[in-house]
Amino acid sequence: MRDTFMERFASEWPIEARQKFRRQPAVVRHNYHEHHLFSDMALAALIERHPRDLIDFCTMGEDATDHDSWRGGDPGALSGMELIEAVRHGKLWINLRHAMDLDEQYRPIYEAMLGDMKRANPGFRPLSAEAGILISSPIAQVFLHSDVSETMLWHLRGVKRFRAYPPKLPYLNTDSVEAVLHRDAVEDVPFNPAWDKDAFTIDLHPGMAINWPLHAPHRVENQSGINVSVPFDISTPQSRRQNAVLYANGLLRRHFGWVPASTSTDGLTALAKQMLTAAVKLRLKYFPAPDKPMPKSETTFDIDPTAPHGFTDRQAA
Repeated sequence: MRDTFMERFASEWPIEARQKFRRQPAVVRHNYHEHHLFSDMALAALIERHPRDLIDFCTMGEDATDHDSWRGGDPGALSGMELIEAVRHGKLWINLRHAMDLDEQYRPIYEAMLGDMKRANPGFRPLSAEAGILISSPIAQVFLHSDVSETMLWHLRGVKRFRAYPPKLPYLNTDSVEAVLHRDAVEDVPFNPAWDKDAFTIDLHPGMAINWPLHAPHRVENQSGINVSVPFDISTPQSRRQNAVLYANGLLRRHFGWVPASTSTDGLTALAKQMLTAAVKLRLKYFPAPDKPMPKSETTFDIDPTAPHGFTDRQAA
């Protein structure tokens, strides 16, 4: 007998969202938030069985310009439900990387969401896609950053204020994207609060999803409730070409002292840059460079459900 359970879940893509998809911020409606796997109990069980090296436990400060206040913590031996409660009453952010595409229980939802995107947009042909689950406190925020992948965020629980800024100066310097591609920096982008007047701003409620252009800087401020979202990180032919050009620009800047003037993906120069990137990546595949420790990768606190913000700072060595 055919399993029809997932057929009750879907998304609605108005014509405007189809037209804006990947070009401008596009909002769609869905009912995946009604799935029982996004309940406290199901998420607690997922936290306990998901590979611990694929989970990030973080906190942050209150100043939206203070990227350095973002830091990592240790959950210790706390149960999944204890961690959920620490998030509910604290200031914490948990990222279960690859939870949607690796966990056999969540994989059908992942496939349904990806299928929705493909059906709504015939020109959308992902080369790869990964999706995790974000669980964050009612007062948590995510600072302004620029992703190197195409992204869609499916919101499931709580309310979060989402702001996206145009992927151009002054909001984004492509040097920042180069640094991320070369693993010299994290995705953080310097933020000026005056830019908010130019931002696309929306409050995401359960049953909403949003997509935005490649590299567009964005930030999030939770408004209420424990927040649960599914972020998709997607590689497409277009994003791969753009990132290849930016990676090559970084090579030319770092090793040859040449400051490239263009980030275009069209023309012979762009093709040469893409070939340069492909050659370097092939070399690194067989002769890998030493791993670089990522910035802000140290652990500075222990999660403690009894503490005011859900954690206790470690003493500096």
